[in-house]
Amino acid sequence: MKAFALSTMAVLVALVATAAPPSAPGAARPGQAYRQYIDALFRADPGQALGVIVGRADQIGFIRTFITCLAASNDFRQKYTAVYGQAEWEKFGRDEPGAGVPAFNLPDKIPLSTYRRLSKKQPEPRGREYIVTQENGVMRIVQRDGKWYLRADSLGFEGRASQYEILTAVLREYQTRIGTPGWTPTGLRVAVKQALRRTGQW
Repeated sequence: MKAFALSTMAVLVALVATAAPPSAPGAARPGQAYRQYIDALFRADPGQALGVIVGRADQIGFIRTFITCLAASNDFRQKYTAVYGQAEWEKFGRDEPGAGVPAFNLPDKIPLSTYRRLSKKQPEPRGREYIVTQENGVMRIVQRDGKWYLRADSLGFEGRASQYEILTAVLREYQTRIGTPGWTPTGLRVAVKQALRRTGQW
């Protein structure tokens, strides 16, 4: 899987935000918009995140799809590790000997330490916008109709929505098999990787 630097939101996409009126409720202050977004990423809550994001329909749709996928990945990981343990989970990131499937890193939750560090950041004014400087980019917060929103094109999301829709469906399907008779941790890992490989999207 192509890594998405969720903890640093490092990769900027070549999409241009529009000035179309937002349908999201927005936030009363720039800092509130930023913190709501960071909280939403940490909790993998697309509704909360999209409440403070403005951009084109395709940008908004992709962000919703990715965060929904992140939630599915978190749910899968939580159940998988509860049943089989952390050591088995870490094998997702390795090749499976004899299985013919490569290593595959599932989207991961923001570490608590990173979440706390990001939460402490304060937006700084820059002209009519506010910015939050990340390690490899600048998150922009703009005002629309008296409310504050993060610009979708500054949040570091990129990729194809179809990839994350497929990944979400596969994870939800195989999550139901965790801990059931006839399935081993290795068997589940191989099945997930093979299912994704067959789609041609990964």
